[in-house]
Amino acid sequence: MKKLIYLFVLLSVWTLNLKAQDIDFPLSQSEIEKYESRVRIQRLPNVAVTHPDAYKIRTQQPVYSPSTKRITLDVINVDAPTAEPEYHRMKHWKDGKWEEFPFIDNLAFAGVGRDLSKGDTLPEHISMSEFKYPLKPNKYQVHFYVFSNIYTYCNLTDTGIQPVQETEMQGAFSFRVLESVNDSIRILFENHTNLSVQPAFFPSVDTDKQYMAHPFARSGWSGEADYMRRHVRLEAGEAVLFSIPTSWNVNRITDPNYKKQFSAGKLSPGKYKIGLQLEIYMNTEFEVK
Repeated sequence: MKKLIYLFVLLSVWTLNLKAQDIDFPLSQSEIEKYESRVRIQRLPNVAVTHPDAYKIRTQQPVYSPSTKRITLDVINVDAPTAEPEYHRMKHWKDGKWEEFPFIDNLAFAGVGRDLSKGDTLPEHISMSEFKYPLKPNKYQVHFYVFSNIYTYCNLTDTGIQPVQETEMQGAFSFRVLESVNDSIRILFENHTNLSVQPAFFPSVDTDKQYMAHPFARSGWSGEADYMRRHVRLEAGEAVLFSIPTSWNVNRITDPNYKKQFSAGKLSPGKYKIGLQLEIYMNTEFEVK
């Protein structure tokens, strides 16, 4: 297990040093960073919270002793899309507020690729050896998030854009393409839960046979993820409307491997797969006595 953790630390450091030009994307870093000219983002309030606690977490015991070596967290998908459990961290109550309960230095986690389907409960084991300090009598919070990929489809014609029926997501999250003229793909995401939700990147635009059909959609670069964290974290009852233009300036395509693919300067009529990557955040409390 230690070898796996150390390997993941090295991979994490390498990822943090990755530059935009190192990823497989048709735009340079400077072009990627022109976020407002790639995708228009409009935040929307007052969405009904119809699925509170669509995902939730709880410690298997509400109270632990200071000698506890491991806490087991139940991660529950009550009524939401399939997700992958990710990473935990903790806070403790100090001087009248919640503060980080720090990990030991150079600790990182390796994902194990578990699927949390609707109705499932998966355990997350929290070892006290991960933290700098031992547990003391106090109040603690566990923070945890799950990751989900969601998709919907639309048809682009010479005159308009229509959502593909039966691919529109409803429930804890609504995710669909709005019917419109064919100048932009308008993608609506609504958070009907009481949880904080972070779209990780811009939406992707693909087809069933081709990955990355649009040069201005999701890049996968860490700078784009930082931009989304600053501007598009959604709380309970909030929504966001993404508008991706169906045409682009071919002079912005800097990677020679992609110039031919995107030389038409616009999306061709056809059926497109729209994706969005989500991080969904939760927390729960326990006591040490």
